[in-house]
Amino acid sequence: MSGTLRCIMTIGPMLLVMLLSCPSAADNTTGQLQKDKEKNTSLRTGLPEGPLTIEKALEIAFANNPDVIAGDWDIRAAQARTEQATSRHLPTVELTAAYRHHWHEERLVPARGQSTNASFSNDIFSGDVVLSIPLFEGGRAVSSVNASRFLKKAAERGLEQTREELVFNIKSTFYTILGQDRLVDAVEYSIQALEEHLRKTEELLSVQKAARVDVLNIEVRLADLMHQLVRQRGISDMYRRLLVNLMGIEKMPRGGFDISGDLSAYDVSTNSEKLIIKAVSARPDMARLDAEIEAQKERIDIAWAGWWPVVSAKGTYGARASAQGDYDDLGFAGIELSFPFFTGLETAARVDEEEARLRILEEKKRKLGLDIRGEIDSAVIRTKTALARIEATSKAIAMARESLDIARKKAAVGHGTTMDVLDAQAALLKAETMRFTALTDLHTACALLDLASGGAS
Repeated sequence: MSGTLRCIMTIGPMLLVMLLSCPSAADNTTGQLQKDKEKNTSLRTGLPEGPLTIEKALEIAFANNPDVIAGDWDIRAAQARTEQATSRHLPTVELTAAYRHHWHEERLVPARGQSTNASFSNDIFSGDVVLSIPLFEGGRAVSSVNASRFLKKAAERGLEQTREELVFNIKSTFYTILGQDRLVDAVEYSIQALEEHLRKTEELLSVQKAARVDVLNIEVRLADLMHQLVRQRGISDMYRRLLVNLMGIEKMPRGGFDISGDLSAYDVSTNSEKLIIKAVSARPDMARLDAEIEAQKERIDIAWAGWWPVVSAKGTYGARASAQGDYDDLGFAGIELSFPFFTGLETAARVDEEEARLRILEEKKRKLGLDIRGEIDSAVIRTKTALARIEATSKAIAMARESLDIARKKAAVGHGTTMDVLDAQAALLKAETMRFTALTDLHTACALLDLASGGAS
């Protein structure tokens, strides 16, 4: 063998081994993704010590919630697609090797000029280095890169939307638990008050100043309150389980957990027109649609590029060797033109398809604009309604407490009945229940208004 062939057959395998052994960009990316996966897994810890606040709940949810983590991986995938599209601008180098056994003897290399020194063999070994450089593709590569970048923006806006929806779900669940805990406290207080009233009534019964039926009425009302207490605690536990799921925590802590937060009323902006204007520019789902529309426009350009020729520079260099020990090398460099002279209706149909997809996205954006107005109007109405109910229940609670105090004083001096006390106690519990429900509805409506308007209202 000549030095040229010997060099190729020696360096080729060494180069191939080096390429396989060196960490590639894909290997680095895979390693980084694995590290991120392990990091996300390590974040899935239990609840912190002490009462859980809304801020801590959101922090845990942003680190653990599967939808948020999946949205982050979606951005990684979009970034990888952008890198794939960008690579179309770059030259490609391929190493090829082959062995062919022919039924009839073949020339080792094509005939060259007047040369008569030709080698023939049934078994031919070949190795080539192929270089391709894209020169012109009708804008396919540029449009592909632009489209992938817009889709990456869409994925980022999608993650923002997922996080905002998670904030709403966390807040609504958290404040529902707060309301349920206040309601449980109110029921427990009513039970304690009735137990005290039962003790006093039994004392009066022992000196024949009360009837046995009064004791029975109190015991029946106590049994009903105990049932309410079990029911309200069960509802609270259900919402705690939901909150744990939203935070992405695998196991519910034994014995439950305490939460700490403010359930008081507060003022909130309810100017629908201003909120609608804000939502159009602030909502991530609207921004996501805008990015998808821009990406679709680039896809239309890619489809139109199907009418254009493809021009590329190509060069090869390689060697041929026969089983008899003959060798030779060959190669070329040049420009290639591929022109789509006739492809049926494929290109035209693809352009029509992509343009139709653009119209679909534009209509989705128009529908989202209509939905935003409806969502904000609905959230504003719910907010105003909750504020009005809070004001009304505040007066109802004050009146119920006054009525209960009067009924107890009358019963103590024998001018009132046990049923008057029970009815007054029930009225107070009902008013407190309505207030806690209204406060929960207010915080939920405000969280919904934030979600609808694209940020804190």
